[in-house]
Amino acid sequence: MRPSFNERDVICYHCGVPTPVAAAARTASCTHCYKGIVLDDLRVRDAGWNGRLSTCGKVTIDKRARAITRQVVAGQGVEVTGTLEANIESHGPVVVGETAHLKGDCRAPTLVVREGAVIESGYYCIGPAQADKNPS
Repeated sequence: MRPSFNERDVICYHCGVPTPVAAAARTASCTHCYKGIVLDDLRVRDAGWNGRLSTCGKVTIDKRARAITRQVVAGQGVEVTGTLEANIESHGPVVVGETAHLKGDCRAPTLVVREGAVIESGYYCIGPAQADKNPS
């Protein structure tokens, strides 16, 4: 379905199906699975985050932040400059900054690791085909 002038398409992080949403919307319901989806970018700024991070936007883990969670699902990418222990599923690029500490699996179309970053462990599936797989 092609979005109209005041709409945009996002990929539902529950079912993986493109869904039209209003251009100014911050949340919406998927037209395929009817589950609620967050459209805003998510930013973790301090220590102690332990909830699941899911958005059709971008997830950012700031330099002094520490997020320990089971899963991070992002439609537009993930940027880590702090500490993240999670399995990452992203339709956009994953950028691991020079001050970052990353532990967990990662599935994304591209991965950028800056000099000085620490990657502790994990299974990494990187490539264009990874963006087409259904995040769950």
